[in-house]
Amino acid sequence: MTLKTMTASHRTALASSVRLVALDIDGTLAQAGAIPDITVAAVQEVLAKAHHVVLATGRSLVGVAPIIKRLGLRRGRVICSNGAVTAWINGARLVIEDAVRFDAGPALQRANDAIPDALLATEVLGKGYRVNARFPDGALNGRQHVVERERDLWDAPTTRAVVHAPDVAAIARELRWFDVTATPGSTIGPGDWLDVTPPNVSKATALEAVRRRVRVAQEHTIAVGDGHNDLPMFKWAARAVAMGHAPADVRAAAGEVCGTITEHGAADVLRSLAGVA
Repeated sequence: MTLKTMTASHRTALASSVRLVALDIDGTLAQAGAIPDITVAAVQEVLAKAHHVVLATGRSLVGVAPIIKRLGLRRGRVICSNGAVTAWINGARLVIEDAVRFDAGPALQRANDAIPDALLATEVLGKGYRVNARFPDGALNGRQHVVERERDLWDAPTTRAVVHAPDVAAIARELRWFDVTATPGSTIGPGDWLDVTPPNVSKATALEAVRRRVRVAQEHTIAVGDGHNDLPMFKWAARAVAMGHAPADVRAAAGEVCGTITEHGAADVLRSLAGVA
């Protein structure tokens, strides 16, 4: 079923049942970092109906701040670093509620052995990243501090690490042997990016904690996304919607497929929840 074929009665039913809306950012709400006015308006329509809007992203806390401002969010929660960080939006402030840290050293050392020229980064919460060499502009949010020694990348636990190199997705399974979550991404190019996060942590685990905090019934949850890091939250949500441009396996994992980002697919989903045709 696609949103284009939904009846008016179906839209009304959705508007009365959905109470927690989990939204990916890049490739879902934003394209090249920009969110169109139609999507901003749709988010505001959903908030006006007293639904919970929770941003769930691989971005760091630094990277999500301008998105919160653009969407006009003044309250609620945001999930960053693929579930490792949850923050509460309190007006213009972000207050960290949960931050799950892990030892990224063994996995990053293995990645470096397998691909000696790989770019490596570890998140410094609220500031940016330590990197072994500068990443391309726009690839990471926040400041990049180039370390003198690679072991300085992992001398302290982190919430998220990144490995960037051609075809690095091929070593994702191998890195998981080191008790981490390794998720391919498409920040720069298909197969060129791996997010490395704490074991058994995902957007879904963080969303479930938020759901319990705000006391929303499981059957009143919805998730919209376009990437492999969205697959866990698709399994978690009662209603999972993949963007029309998402990879085939991501679309197959969702119960519905909406329009592409250029077709403002996410806005269509949001407007249906707000009961707006």
